[in-house]
Amino acid sequence: MSAVVVFGCAPAPEAVPPVTTSPVTTPRVVPETTTTLADLDRQTPGLFHSSRVGDDFQIYVDLPDDYETDTDVDYPVVYILDGDWYFDGTNARLPRGVIGIVSSLVYTGDMPPAILVGIGYPGATGRGRDFIATPRAFHAFLVGDLIPTIDERFRTVPTGRTLIGHSDGAYSAVYALLRFMDSADPPFTKYIAISGNYNKGTLIWDTEERLSRQAETGDTTASLYLAVGGMDEHEFVVSNSRLADILAERDYENLDFKTRIYGNANHGDLVQRAFTDGLKWLFASPHE
Repeated sequence: MSAVVVFGCAPAPEAVPPVTTSPVTTPRVVPETTTTLADLDRQTPGLFHSSRVGDDFQIYVDLPDDYETDTDVDYPVVYILDGDWYFDGTNARLPRGVIGIVSSLVYTGDMPPAILVGIGYPGATGRGRDFIATPRAFHAFLVGDLIPTIDERFRTVPTGRTLIGHSDGAYSAVYALLRFMDSADPPFTKYIAISGNYNKGTLIWDTEERLSRQAETGDTTASLYLAVGGMDEHEFVVSNSRLADILAERDYENLDFKTRIYGNANHGDLVQRAFTDGLKWLFASPHE
């Protein structure tokens, strides 16, 4: 395992615009698929029903610019939690969206073209249920429903998937890392977890403790970019430091992680910078 700790002092953040309620937007046009009765409740992009959760999700998909012309190329997939907020820049929480961040990083050569999948909700958000209250059901939806559908309908690289989360989404991402890190075929191998509060109950610590007792932790190396704002609420900063210390102490052989504190940033200010830095680090070879 390699771990890098970076303490930085960023310029004072600009005022964050008021949070708006994200409308359900129309994603980029993707290749048409033949719709059957079995497909009617699993549109990608579109409304996707999961019987495992018992609810509908709004799925957003963005394809690389050359997807339709480079038909012999398969692409890595980046999954974005809270897609209504962070996918395409229509919400003030992330004006450029992950689409804009990835577009810039592809242009500069800091990451390869990728298929982006945002996970949101058609109505009231269910993130508290899915990320905190019943995360195993949500992961069953990801692993059993959504990922197989995306892999079937698009030209994906079926290994090396990335999962991105902020706040409670970061909690969900870290739980996924700890839960699947010892799997022979983990659904994700790259994780970005920004400003999570891992002290919400004991699930994170209990899962890590169980993982540490495994004789082996899997053959696939996982990578985690873990960050928090230095001006975030106390519990967020403390729980990030606790998680980083535990992972460093365990020294998991199949985990590379980098932890960073963005000095003058608060809970919302660091999202764009941390998502950008996290993607650059995850796709750097070797990790910087």
